[in-house]
Amino acid sequence: MVDRISQRVTRLQNDFKKVSAHKISAADVDALIHRAKRDGFTESEAKAMKQEIKRYESSFTPGAKTKIDAFMKTVHKFTAFDVQKHQPGLLPDPSALKGDQKLLNQMEVKGGQLFISGVKGDDAEQQYLGDCYLMAAMSAVAHASPKDIQDSFKKNKDGTYDVRIFVPKGEKFEPTWVTVDTDLPQDVSGKLNYAKGHDSKELWPALLEKAYATKAGSYAKIEGGVPGDAMSAMTGKPSIALPMKGPGVTPEGIFKAITEGSNAGKPMTAATKYESAEAQYTNTGMYTDHTYTIFGTSVEKGEKFIQLRNPWGSGEPAKNGKDDGIFKIPFKQFLELFPDVAING
Repeated sequence: MVDRISQRVTRLQNDFKKVSAHKISAADVDALIHRAKRDGFTESEAKAMKQEIKRYESSFTPGAKTKIDAFMKTVHKFTAFDVQKHQPGLLPDPSALKGDQKLLNQMEVKGGQLFISGVKGDDAEQQYLGDCYLMAAMSAVAHASPKDIQDSFKKNKDGTYDVRIFVPKGEKFEPTWVTVDTDLPQDVSGKLNYAKGHDSKELWPALLEKAYATKAGSYAKIEGGVPGDAMSAMTGKPSIALPMKGPGVTPEGIFKAITEGSNAGKPMTAATKYESAEAQYTNTGMYTDHTYTIFGTSVEKGEKFIQLRNPWGSGEPAKNGKDDGIFKIPFKQFLELFPDVAING
């Protein structure tokens, strides 16, 4: 455990060193926070982060400094908080990550509603659980086929929800139902720490994530996965992988397939390369080992673009409007940074 913590502190220090080569932006801070929290934020990491913030204080943009200072105040509040013990008569909750079990309380969100203003592609936001594949899949299905999300929930008289998850059986998918209550992992300030809605009172992303964690056995067991499989689990339809390179594969064919998929209302995602290719992503505003939702395509003045969404709800290339995680990149760049696309349906 000591070696693992030491490695994570070193990684945190290296992350700061890389981004400090230029002005540290709010998007850089989002990435630092997500990576630091992915496995549960330890006291050693909190101490190291404070040191690195002080070391590179002059490198932060004002907005970035405000954001990371706010985060550190929240981390400080974590340290004196214990897990609420499960009350008899309630459904058991899937356990939080080991590093979070003394930081989070699984309790009901005050004023929470299943859906707020319907289901939208930018509802689901990933936070400090490494399940970008699942969150990007939620966003993809919500964007392309919101009814599949709406039909995934049945409210019971006792306030619990039955949540539909399709499982493969041969070449088909069969629905199973997982019952969950509305106790969700929150920090001492009452903020959801894993999946959340863009509107903090909208519960469906967190409840759907909880259902997957319940079925798997814990939140830790849903870290890392295949986005195509996650989309199939929400729609009951098969997913295919469309490679960017290979025999008979052409850029024109890829762009056509993505455009047709978008027009047909098919959920789609794309994952970046592993961390060994990190140099290729420097200054792109995109991150390795991460899954994005594909929202569609466009052609502007003869140039082709792909519209994407970061499931963080933030973190994107510069000069793409407000930092809401929704952005477009030239199709040529997309071909370089994404090895394949998952198309559902």
